[in-house]
Amino acid sequence: MIRRLIILALASLGASSLYLPGFTNALLADDWAVIQRNLDLSLRDLPHLLTATHGGWYRPVFDLFIAACARIFGFEAMGYHVVALVLYVAVTTLVADIISTMTQRIDIGMLAAILFSVHGAHAEPILWVSASNELLAGLFVLLSLRIYLAFRTAPAPGRYYALTVVCYVLAIGAKETAIFLPVALAVYDLLDANAETWRERLRRLTPVAPLLAIQGLFVAFRLSTGSPYPVEIDPVRIAINLGYYLAVGLFALPDNYGYLTSLPLWRDQPVLPFVAVTGATGALGMLGWLGWQARQRIPRHQARILLFAAAWSAIALHPVLLTATGRTAFMATIGIAWMIAVGWSAVWQVAEERRALCVTALILLIGTHAGVASYRAYWWRQAGREMERALAWMDSTLTDVPSGAIVCVTGLPDHLHHAYVFRNAFPTLNRVRFPDHMVHAFLDADRHLAQTAEVCKSAYIIHYIDAPLPAAARSARFCYALDYVIPMTIDDAACWSCRAQRRVMPRAATGHAARSEESARVAQDPSRGSG
Repeated sequence: MIRRLIILALASLGASSLYLPGFTNALLADDWAVIQRNLDLSLRDLPHLLTATHGGWYRPVFDLFIAACARIFGFEAMGYHVVALVLYVAVTTLVADIISTMTQRIDIGMLAAILFSVHGAHAEPILWVSASNELLAGLFVLLSLRIYLAFRTAPAPGRYYALTVVCYVLAIGAKETAIFLPVALAVYDLLDANAETWRERLRRLTPVAPLLAIQGLFVAFRLSTGSPYPVEIDPVRIAINLGYYLAVGLFALPDNYGYLTSLPLWRDQPVLPFVAVTGATGALGMLGWLGWQARQRIPRHQARILLFAAAWSAIALHPVLLTATGRTAFMATIGIAWMIAVGWSAVWQVAEERRALCVTALILLIGTHAGVASYRAYWWRQAGREMERALAWMDSTLTDVPSGAIVCVTGLPDHLHHAYVFRNAFPTLNRVRFPDHMVHAFLDADRHLAQTAEVCKSAYIIHYIDAPLPAAARSARFCYALDYVIPMTIDDAACWSCRAQRRVMPRAATGHAARSEESARVAQDPSRGSG
């Protein structure tokens, strides 16, 4: 068994190295708040951590995990990425080991490891610290399943069952979406080939009952504490979300193309999703056709495992049906990797005359997902670089602003192709990185300039120099020039002309920023302005 685990771990590590180019040393978006709130966590905080929600979430295991990492790495992102990669390799190894155990074939396990490792929706949990709860929950879910399989065959099963329960509790403590596991275990027992009658199969569900009870208690607790997301059940929204998960999980649609805000991406870069979905659909179509042709010759135990893998994917989606993001497809992609690995192997065994087509379909599918994963890793790396560049710019700009001053920064990037940059980074980033100033950030996705003007009265206003001028800013007659913002009373064309000619307020009075009080006087009396 040790030798098998080593082989599977090496295969997992090799395939997972695909994400290494996405590593940077920059924390992104919610990472600042997630680390800051757990930075000083101690054992004295444990009772409160276990009995209350934080920010609408109940994830004490994840909070303890971040606290342990924060003691070592602080606010250096690279350490968190290395830990995430280790977790991902461990999860992938378990994905492979479990299917190897079920099928008694290590080659199927290795194939599952590769299929899971290169899945295009996995970049976010690996490359975004705030999403690493998916990895932690996945690790404990798979440990619970693996130990449950051992429990079913062990002569003294008591300790295995206890560990199954412990791992399940740790999984739901890492992320709530792990609650689906008892239902998946029940399906596994019902499909177990060793039980000859349905009555025997139902009797085998007895060990799952305590896990279902824990699941019910946890659901009741979370419903009583509320959720930060809306919980209204809208059949249309659920159908749309199911379509999103199907496209991302099975047909390799890049996850950043699946939102309403992705319409500009579809307009500007439509080739990538078209090629990815076409490639995955073609590969799955070939495998499906070969499987249908050979369906009568597929071994019955492999057919049962295929059914379990499909059921796992469907059950794992239930907790996340009210929302749709690439990272929340993580649990479902475990079943997808199993299903494709077992299905391909079954077809390979019986379709001797069409093995070339089998190989072609597999290479096409793996290559498509690997390409999508590389694309997403590239944009997460770009997001990290943009964060580093923007922070360096702010450090330089704020040196000329008096300590304690209010500073409004506009135009910081919310995300790059849905790789998050400054989304939800403030106000925590202000306390951590710029404690000498009161910084209010308005991102490039923010269109509430009336709010900006209200908050930024008597403030230094600076505009991120790499950001384009928002349309809302033009309509509000704000003219941006380099890192200055001046309220204008002229038309948009003149505003653009002003920006192009770099006509700014005098540096002598402002350093690297323009005071909005003087700007307001210019707006009230245009004759005092420079145009």
